[in-house]
Amino acid sequence: MKWSELRKKAEQRGWYIIRHGSRHDVYAHPDKNYYIEMERHDAKEVKTGLYYKLKKQIGF
Repeated sequence: MKWSELRKKAEQRGWYIIRHGSRHDVYAHPDKNYYIEMERHDAKEVKTGLYYKLKKQIGF
């Protein structure tokens, strides 16, 4: 999965951007007590281990 697709799935599930970093964007969710960081390399593929970690945190 590409970063742009993962970002869209997160935003569909209620995650919103709270800060632009130099290489990552930080997202928050109103019902969660943690943040997630996503790279801004939209065309690149997400590495497998990181994908499963973010998939679990995002909730899909």
